[in-house]
Order: sequence, then C-alpha cells, then structure tokens
Amino acid sequence: MADSTSTTATIVTEPLDTLTLPFGGSRLIEASAGTGKTFTIAGLYVRLLLGHGIESPLTCEQILVVTFTNAATGELRDRIRKKIQLAYRRFIGLEVNDDLINALYEATAEDNLPLARKRLDLALKSLDEAAIYTIHGFCQRILADMAFESSLLFESEFTLDDSEFLHHAVRDFWREKCYPLSGSLADVIQAKFSDPDALSRQLRPILGASSAIAKPAPQAFDKLEVNLNESLNRFKLSWPTAREQTETLLHSLPLNGARFGKQADGYPKLAVMLDALDNWATFGQGLPPAKVLDALSLNNLKLNKGGQIPTAQEAPELAHMERLAELIACLIPSFLYCARDGISKRFAAQKLERNLLTPDDLLLTLAGALKASQEHGLASSISQRFPVALIDEFQDTDPLQFEIFNTIYQADADIGSETEKAKDKLSLLMIGDPKQAIYAFRGADIHTYIHAREQTAKHYNLDTNYRSNKQMVDAVNGIFSQKDDPFISESIPFESVKASSFANSKVLTEQKTDDSALRIRVLSEEAEKGLNKTTARRLLADDVANEITSLLTDAQQNRCLIGNAPLKAKDIAVLVRDRHEANVIKSALNQRQVGAVFLSRDSVFNTLEARELALVLYAISDPKDERALRSALATSLLGYSAEAIHQFNQDEDKRQALLEQFAELNQVWIRRGIMPALLTLASQTQIIERLLSDSDGERRLTDFRHLGELLQQKATELDGMSALINWFEQALIENQPSEDAQLRLESEQNLVQIVTIHKSKGLEYPICFIPFVSLSRDNRKKPSPMLYHDNNKLIWDIEQTDEGWERQKRETLAEDLRLLYVALTRPVLKCYLYIANHSRFTKKSGMTSQLHETAIGYLLGIDDKACDYDRLLTQAKRLQQTCPIAMRLEELPAAGTTHLADMDIVQLESSDTAPVSYAPKTLKRAHITPWRVGSYSGLVKHVAHEKVLPGADDEVFPEVDVITDEVDDTPSRFTFERGANAGSFMHLVLELIDFTNADSDLNEQLPVAMLKYGIDESWTEVLKDWYMDLLHAPLANDGSLMLAQLTQQQKLVEMEFYLPINALHADKLNALLIEYGYSAGLNFDELQGMLKGFIDLTFEHNNQYFIADYKSNHLGNDTSVYHNQNMLQAIRSHRYDLQYIIYTLALHRYLALRMANYDYDLHIGGSFYLFLRGMSANAPQSGVFYDKPPKALIEKLDALFSETATDAEVK
Repeated sequence: MADSTSTTATIVTEPLDTLTLPFGGSRLIEASAGTGKTFTIAGLYVRLLLGHGIESPLTCEQILVVTFTNAATGELRDRIRKKIQLAYRRFIGLEVNDDLINALYEATAEDNLPLARKRLDLALKSLDEAAIYTIHGFCQRILADMAFESSLLFESEFTLDDSEFLHHAVRDFWREKCYPLSGSLADVIQAKFSDPDALSRQLRPILGASSAIAKPAPQAFDKLEVNLNESLNRFKLSWPTAREQTETLLHSLPLNGARFGKQADGYPKLAVMLDALDNWATFGQGLPPAKVLDALSLNNLKLNKGGQIPTAQEAPELAHMERLAELIACLIPSFLYCARDGISKRFAAQKLERNLLTPDDLLLTLAGALKASQEHGLASSISQRFPVALIDEFQDTDPLQFEIFNTIYQADADIGSETEKAKDKLSLLMIGDPKQAIYAFRGADIHTYIHAREQTAKHYNLDTNYRSNKQMVDAVNGIFSQKDDPFISESIPFESVKASSFANSKVLTEQKTDDSALRIRVLSEEAEKGLNKTTARRLLADDVANEITSLLTDAQQNRCLIGNAPLKAKDIAVLVRDRHEANVIKSALNQRQVGAVFLSRDSVFNTLEARELALVLYAISDPKDERALRSALATSLLGYSAEAIHQFNQDEDKRQALLEQFAELNQVWIRRGIMPALLTLASQTQIIERLLSDSDGERRLTDFRHLGELLQQKATELDGMSALINWFEQALIENQPSEDAQLRLESEQNLVQIVTIHKSKGLEYPICFIPFVSLSRDNRKKPSPMLYHDNNKLIWDIEQTDEGWERQKRETLAEDLRLLYVALTRPVLKCYLYIANHSRFTKKSGMTSQLHETAIGYLLGIDDKACDYDRLLTQAKRLQQTCPIAMRLEELPAAGTTHLADMDIVQLESSDTAPVSYAPKTLKRAHITPWRVGSYSGLVKHVAHEKVLPGADDEVFPEVDVITDEVDDTPSRFTFERGANAGSFMHLVLELIDFTNADSDLNEQLPVAMLKYGIDESWTEVLKDWYMDLLHAPLANDGSLMLAQLTQQQKLVEMEFYLPINALHADKLNALLIEYGYSAGLNFDELQGMLKGFIDLTFEHNNQYFIADYKSNHLGNDTSVYHNQNMLQAIRSHRYDLQYIIYTLALHRYLALRMANYDYDLHIGGSFYLFLRGMSANAPQSGVFYDKPPKALIEKLDALFSETATDAEVK
C-alpha cells in the first residue's frame, strides 16, 4: 500500500556542496547512512562563523543547532569544536587536510584573514555557550529567557520525571469514574484493566500523542453508561416473559448447525444459550454472556442457505440483544476516550498547581506561546536571536516540534519564492534521513518528515558513503533497489550512494577464497515440520557463535586481519531487536568461551534486578512484615534457597537475627539514605559476589548499581520511604525509555558487541551479524492502542477494527524496513545476513510461512503465506545475482538433517605461540580463570572467596601474644575480650561516634554496640575511659594530630572499594614487594576480577589524606609494650603491610580521579595502624604504627593490577 500523498515526481534533489549551499529560506538535506551528516553540519557551522555566503558572520550564540538526545548534542559540540580548531590552524598559516577548510581559506581576502582568525578564536573560546541544544533544551531556554513574551510564570520549575503526577492522575480518574459504576459495568472495566496501572500502561502512548484523532468518534461515556444500564434492566425484566416466544421463533428458523446444533436434535447448542440467559436473568449481577449475545443478535444470526432473518418487530428480543451487544462493544472504547481526556486534564492540573513543566509541557507551552503571540512577535524575537537553525536528525521530529520551527522560520511559506523571510536571510536547514526513522516508540513521526519534505522546495542530498568499503555499499544499493517502493511509501525513495574514493583501502583479509562483503545465509528447513521461531532462533544463534569463534581463532593465528592488525572481538557486532534476542546470542557465545557485552536503549526498569529490588525495598521499608521478608529472601539477589527460608520459619534464633538485620537496614535507610542501605545489604549478603558468579554477572551487577543510583537520586526529590517506593513501582509499570534509565555498558573490555538495532544507529563496526530479521513479530493479537496514519494524520482506531489493524501492520512493516536499512548500513567491511523461513502451525491454516510479514521477506518479493524453502531460495538467489561480486549466498544445513545444535560446539582456543597483541584478551581470560571478587584476606590465606566485613581482619590468624606478662582479672583494656567479636565491637563504636563530641556520643552509642555484641554492661565505664584516652593519643611526633581533632567533614568511615584486576599472579606481587623491602611469601590462585576491601577510616589533615585502620590485637598488658618493634612484628605476622599497601593504592586511584593537580608525594599522608589497646594520651606513639609506601611501589602495583592475562604470560 503505497502512500497516496506522495509527490515524489515533483521533487528535484540536488547533490549537496557544503561550500556553495545557499543560505536563506528552508532547505532539506537528506543524508543517507554513512554519508557524513555530522561532518557536513560542522562544515556549514564554520561557513556561518566566517560569514561565507551570508551578509555578515554569525557568532556561536546566533547559530541554532538542534538534535534529539543529550549524547548527540555532546557529539555535535565536539565535532564542531574540532572543525573550528582545524579552520583556525589553517587561518594561522598551517597546512590541514580538509578540502572545505582550504577552500574557505582561499576564498577569504588577505585583508580579512586577521578578522577571520579572531572570529574563529572567539568561537573556540565561546563554544561552551553555543546554542547547541536538544529540542527540549531549546524550548526550556527560550521559555526561561523570554518568559514575559511567552506568558510563562517566572518561577516555573522543570522536571524530567512526570511518573508521579501520572500515577496520581490515573488513580484520581479511576476513583471518580470506576467506583460509582454499577456492578455489571465495573466487571467489564475490571476484566479489561485489572487496576489503574493496567489502564496507565495502555494509555501512556496515547497521552504522549496529543494529536491522535479517535476514529470512529466514541460515545460520551456517561451517556453510554446510562443507556447501557437502562437497556440491561429492560432486557432483564422482559426476558422471562419473552423467552418462550423467542425460543419458538428461533426453532422455526433454519439455524446453522455448526453454531446451534442439529435441527433433528432440537438445536442443543441453542438450548444451552437460552439456559445461560435464564441463569443470568435470574441470578446474574454482570452482563449477559457475551458469546450468547453475539450468536443471537438479530443481524448476526447464522441461518442455513435460503433462510431469512426476521425483522425487529418479529423478533424484538433478538433486536434488543443486538442493541445490547452494540452498547457493550462501545463501552471500552468510550471508557478509554474518557480516560484519556480525564487523565490528561488531571495530569495538567497537578503540574500547574506545582508550577512544574515536563519535557512534553515545554513543547506544548512554546507552541502555544508562538501561536498566541503572533501580534507580539515572539517568533520574530527568536528568529532574530537565531537567524540560522540547523535541525539534526529531522526524521525524528514529531508534528508539534515541526510546528514550532515552522512558525519561527515560516518554512511552509517558503516554496521557491522570494518571501520576506527569505530576503531577511533567515535559514532553516533540516538535515535527516527518512530511511533511518526508527523511533516511533518515543514519539517520532515519519509522516511529519514527509509533510515537511512536500512543503520544502529546495532539496539536497549527500550521495557518497564514507563509512563502508565499495562492496558493502554496492550490496546495500542492490538490496534496496529491487523494488520501486523499498520503504513502502513512495515519499521515502531509495537513491543509491557512491563509495568514497578511499573505500578500497578498507580491507578485511581472510584465508577464505570468497571475499564478498555481504554473506546471505539461508537456514534450511524440514518440509513437513517447518521451522518454529524458537528453533530458528537457537539454530541461527549457534551459527553466529560458531562463525564468530572461527573468525577470532583465525585472528589469533594471524589469518584474519583488518589492514595489518588482527581482528579483535570488539570489531564484531551482533545486531538484535531486544534483550531476549541478545540473551540467546550471549548464551551461544558463552558456550564457546567468547566474551560479549550487550548495548541497548532498553530501560533498566525492564530487568529482573529491578523487579527483585522492589521486593527487597518492601522488606527493608517494613522489617516487621515477614511475608515481605520471605519474598525478598527468595530473590536471586539475596539467594536464599527454599530450605534456608524454611529454616527461617522454623529456627527462632535465625528468624530473629534476620528480622534484626533488616531492622538495622531500615535505620540505615532512614539515617543515611537508600544507597548506603543497599551497599550495607550487599556487603552483608554477598550480592556482588553472587551476581558476578552468574554467566551474565557483569550485566546484572551494572543494572543493580544503576538502580541504586537512580533510587538515591530520586530520594533527594521525594519525602520518605513510601514516596520513593511508589515512584519505583510506577517506573516498573510504565517502563518508559529515558536517557538516565537506559541500560549502561557493563564492560569496556575487548568483547563482542551485542547491540540493539536502535542503539546501533549512528555507530559503525568492521563486521556485523544480523541474525533474526527474518523472524516475524507476533501479529496474532490486535495491539492496544491501535495507531496508524491517514493523510499524514495520526489515527487512534479506538474500536480496533480489522482495517485499522491491517494499516498498523503495514506501518510496522515499513518501520521494520527502516530498521533493516539501519542494520545493513552499520558494517564497514563485512555483514552476515541470516534468513530463516519461520513458520507457524494452526488448525485452520496448517503450516504457514511468516516471512511475508518481515522486512527481508518484503524485499525478496514474498508477499503471502505460501512460501516454502524452494521459493525462498529462488528469491534469495535472484537477489544475490543483482550484485554477484558483493554478495554471496550460503545454505545452512536443514534442521532435520544436520542439526546445528547437535554439531560440535567450536570453542575459542588460546595459543601460546600466537603474538601477544593478537589474542583477544577477554576471551582468553574467560577460558582460563573465572571472573571473581577477591580480598586482602584471600591473598594472604589462599582463600578463593573471602567474606570481607569491617573489623573482621583483626584476628585473621590465631592470636600469638608477643608479650605474655601476667595480669590480674581487674577489668581493663588488657583484660577486655579478644578475637573477632571484640574487634567488630570496637570498630562499630568508632564508626558511630563523632570524635569531636565523643564524651556525649559514647553515652548514647556504647550501650547500643554492647548490646549488639553481647558485652556485659559492667564494662561501660572502662570502655568509655579507654575510648576517651585513645582518641586523645597523639598520632604525630609533635602532638599536632589526634583522632579527637577530626571533624565529621574531615573523615570518611568504612570506605568501600573495588579495584579492577585483569590478571594478578602471586609470584609477580611477591617480586614487587621484595623489591621495596616488604615481606613476600604470598601464595594464591590467579585473580581476575575485583579486589574488594573496606578502609576503616580515611581522613584529611593539612591538605593531606591519611588511612587509619583499627587493630584490637593484644600484644601485652601495658602500653609500653606497644612500641614500634612489637607492632612491626604483628604487622608482618598478619601481613597488614600488604593490607595498607592495597588501601593506599585504592586511595591513590580515588584522589587521582577527583583532584585536578593530584600529586602522590604532596597529597598522600600515609597509613596509621592503630593498636587500640596500646594507645594513650599519656604514652605518645604507643600503639601507633605509621608507614607511607614509596610512590614507585604504588605506581608499579597500579600497573600490575592493570596487566592483562596475555601480558602476564609473556613477560
């Protein structure tokens, strides 16, 4: 179905010359993938700065550049900056390799060169103030700067998150409309929308599409409710008396046997229907049975051939049923329309009451202000401020956005004539590619682009691909040139592009004799069994994984090169539609020991971690709710087995301990915030280690941390736990994509890239695999809401008609074609395109192909369900023959003959003889050593997975006293209990108190800590005196520093760190320690992953940063024996020296990231190891051990931790 509004024949497109493009009026620049769109924008920007082609030069503040994401604005700003820098170099006399810049230089009169240099220099200095915005950022700036002209309240605030307002608006509407409904109508609404959240999910796309026209126009819900109730009551009253007459009438008709049963048997199915109506009339509280109403409705009555439907006068009850069925069918559409209107008004009222603007409000407000202020000249004020506007990614514009720029620059008025605006040299440059319009799900409207295209007289295109090699360019040209309307709409034509002059320099060298850029791999099938989607997906993933493994194996052997360098894992991308497809690919790669990372625009709220974290939040927020606690324990985050949860129910001690643990977490949340509570939970329950033990561990850990950050950020805006949990619940329900909630990259290592096609837009990869585009969407169920376009207007088919469904499916197919175009234009050197004849079996139709519902099926000319493998292969061969050099067709074995899943799994093998730089390090690491979290204790005790908790390292080994003097039993610091319990107790008190207010804080915190660790209250005074004494013990020789002087602002308690480690071997660490005079003798398994730890105290003094660690070790029964020699012996015995060296490295990395002029010698103060039993104000330096590891040692340790597994083997 081609677009009936096309005017392709009247549109003339010129090749764009960046140097000579005229400014003034509206111009549309179509930039196919890889043709240098951003390069062109940067070049035009420099022209405007220099005044080339315009009456006078413009400044950065006068050139408006608009794009659609914050990331894109950052990239544009960076590319423009580099272009200006290049121009500046040329204009000061240096040679540059840029034809445009050289031409601009040559076109500048010598007398004007000094002024041009000044302009470029000023532009570089002011580029941070340049008008480069997202569309919402532009609207926000205009509304803020021109609040008076736009009639906006000056105190309006902006918020990105409107979920809280929508949450309340939906519930307000639900209460007002649904609670008063009669039982029968309420049942209908309840069946369709189980709760307000279900209604919100269905309406959210419509709330964001304010221009959508409901068709057909629904009845008013209130009136429909009255009519339906009246009709129901009349029917319920009339049926008992009219039943016999109706039955007699029906028996006199030649009823269809399939629907009503055989006439000879007295129409048994009819009898069941009538009995159902009897039951409803007598006992029913809801609506009559829907199937009965449908079967007995007058005009829907099925009769045998020759039968005649009675009139309404002859069959009044059947006519009544028909009217009832019609009213009931209108109920949900009418309710939805009423809900959209009612929720929108409540939504707007709540934001108005709080004087808040959301992103959508910014657009609506500015558009409304422009329309209302035509006499006051708001549009003129904006255009005078920004005489030239460049709109990037214009294909992603929606109607409201285009209306804003159209109003400002009068784009519609400039159709080839010299308008007033054109004379004034106002310019609107719209740059985009309709073939890459793939963001309909976030409001982009390709039909807006089509409208703008038809209304704009001057069209230009970029016709040279600078991304891909010539064969890849030829292959894409061949695929999309097969049909006259490859994107369904004739308003989106395909024009072949040329390869660049240096395209042949982009070479992939392989051992294979065939070097075709596009390899089309067709999966065979069994004729009788067909190929279901699950099987096809698995077989395709297996072949992708085997081929990737083969490529990387060849690279290890120097047989697969890009230029002169071996192919790397990160050079390969697998393009998928969603996380489900990504998981299939990642699983197949994991089987072959090939590491991969998943990049997506999906929301982090659409993850298992988000759903499980909600259960954990419930448990922490109400620690007395044991049902919530058991639900949290059952999550994979906390990892309790069914048996462990059963023990929780049976063992009172364990039950009480868990309840206390969550009660403490509740207090941490209240006192310190949600993020500290989650970090404490993670530490107590080994969440991080548990997640990382999973094959997808890095992905899951990244999501967990991301969610924690979002919760912490939102907690600063909301009041209390309940509000935060409500927000989190709403975010889970709505799952709306936003930049801050977008899934983050879990690793930046050398890994195969698994990328959604949406995320890949704008990116490029040397090799791409496109495995699943031939697997159709599931179109068996009508979508809700159902949206399509008619004459460029968005239609909401509120009754979900079959015609509307077909039109929406057609538009979905058109978007799939654009997605396929995006996917095929990502590879630079080679692409693997897979095709499988996905089939589906139904009783009605048998085995039918679904390929005709896919983009690749459409391009192959397969337009019906009757497609077998032979037909597919014939069409694929025909496609390949259009470009036989660039394309190669390969058949994969049939699933039933040589089952791909039964073939030997090819695994990536390491090779000791392979050159070091060639081996994909991450893949090899995954094969040799599992990724894990280690600790200091694990390094010194050869423990693979050591639980690290604050204070738990005090008694790592059984205590051996250095001094064993006799002492009486009088309570004192020397007779106080020893061991881990005492150490943890001492740590907790020092963590809880303010050192500068210890006298007061100890009275409050000592009893709490003593109760927790079972310390008898008789020790209270001894402990308080001991703490007050040690806090005033001098740490420095001159007495200038003591703990009691440290304010809360100067110290950081229990700083947790994770040090990434690529490949740590005991012998290399031993050698490094010996080199700098520290003890060696370490013996541990190779560690790859993270080294985790806690620093008891990190503090600042005189602009230096120190580490302090508390030790409760017993060295003797008098402070005098806690001198340096005895402490050094304990340090070496317990390997505390290694501990503070690692801590120093963690602090070194921390400060290096956060201090602009960081210097180890100046800013690292050193490490204090405080033996608490020996510290006293009356015994200076007793119990205080100090060391500062050499800078060279820390730097070499830093390098050692960053050393790759391959480096470690070769050195």
